[in-house]
Amino acid sequence: MNNIKNISLLGLMLTFILLACNKDPITPPLEVLEANEIISIDSVKNWYKSGNVDVNVASNISVFGTITADEVSGNLYKEIFIQDGTGGIKLRLTSSGSFYEGEYVRVSLRGAIITRYKNMLSIDNIDPDKQIIKQGTKQSIAPEVVTIEDITTNLEGGIYSRYQGKLIQLNDVEFLCSEMCKTWADAINQGSEDRLLEDVSGNPVIVRSSGFSSFANQILPTGKGSVIAVVTQFNTTVQLVVRSLQEVNLSGARFDACVIDCPLYIKDFEDQSITSGGWSTQNVVGNVNWYINDLGFTGTNYAAISNFNSGNTACETWLISKEFNLSGINSPTLSFQSAYNYSGAPLELYVTTSYTGDVTTTTWTNLTSLANWSTGGFSGQYSGLINISAYNTSGVRFAFKYTGTNTDGSTWEIDDFTIED
Repeated sequence: MNNIKNISLLGLMLTFILLACNKDPITPPLEVLEANEIISIDSVKNWYKSGNVDVNVASNISVFGTITADEVSGNLYKEIFIQDGTGGIKLRLTSSGSFYEGEYVRVSLRGAIITRYKNMLSIDNIDPDKQIIKQGTKQSIAPEVVTIEDITTNLEGGIYSRYQGKLIQLNDVEFLCSEMCKTWADAINQGSEDRLLEDVSGNPVIVRSSGFSSFANQILPTGKGSVIAVVTQFNTTVQLVVRSLQEVNLSGARFDACVIDCPLYIKDFEDQSITSGGWSTQNVVGNVNWYINDLGFTGTNYAAISNFNSGNTACETWLISKEFNLSGINSPTLSFQSAYNYSGAPLELYVTTSYTGDVTTTTWTNLTSLANWSTGGFSGQYSGLINISAYNTSGVRFAFKYTGTNTDGSTWEIDDFTIED
């Protein structure tokens, strides 16, 4: 009997220990709060506007909303947008969170800061792991159909767009002719860039995209149609943030006719990098390297190479392009600009479809004679359109081969390497 009592007592003690160790019990999402603990998004904004100073929230209040823009595409980083029946607002997160468009969430504001940066209102300092609780999914909000004038004019108090933070849809809009052939952003340097969208009356609005977005390197659509986006603001300039290219439907006939002839690819060295975008260099002999310069072709950057530095140096240096897939392209052509000065071996142009990673073991075809080259004196020369339809396949690379000796060597410049159809 004493043994049985001891075993029972031991079992109770173990139960109490296990319960005491469970300090973080799993609780269901909070679905109902007291009325005085809930605040609307519009009230959050007005709380800031009433004093025009940052509001450090110390009370136990929450805001509810549906996520209208998340971080999935990379166009937002440590930011999401939520919206309720009164408006939308940006949440700035202390770290990236696992929250997605269409989820209905409760956001605890205790410890958050209601703030403004360049006239863009937001709720800052939100810990996604501690302050956002998912309440439901698949509750997507339909965008409000508006005009560019609606979102860019009649700013509240001359400061805030009435649509700031909201999901909207613009119809019958297109990118300006001056934007044609541009990408959404600078994917190579991962820099954000602005593109101008306009309506039939010529009213413009900026579409701002991150260089980290999954579509940064995509060419802008050339037609007219609709765009769904979130409204943001920078000072008094209203801007749009696109969530997905699936919500950019610009394929209709333009109202502003453009001559659109976008190249399939262009390397213009304006990012001041020789090797960006998959390009590379190899030194077979010597240690003379390609570099970026900004003279010669006035007002532009270009690739250059010279083996002269207080005397000539023997060298063989290659500049190799990225890999191209020219399959299915009807009549691909290659063109570039060249300039050179001083005596030395001419620059050569090659192509391969079987690059090994080593220029000395790769089988190359010499295309030098198909191009028009600079005649010297640093005079710029357009190569003309070089027919490369014989390389209508994948795995295509081009290369410029520079050679110099201990007694001579030209200075060569290359720019605007372009492939077109």
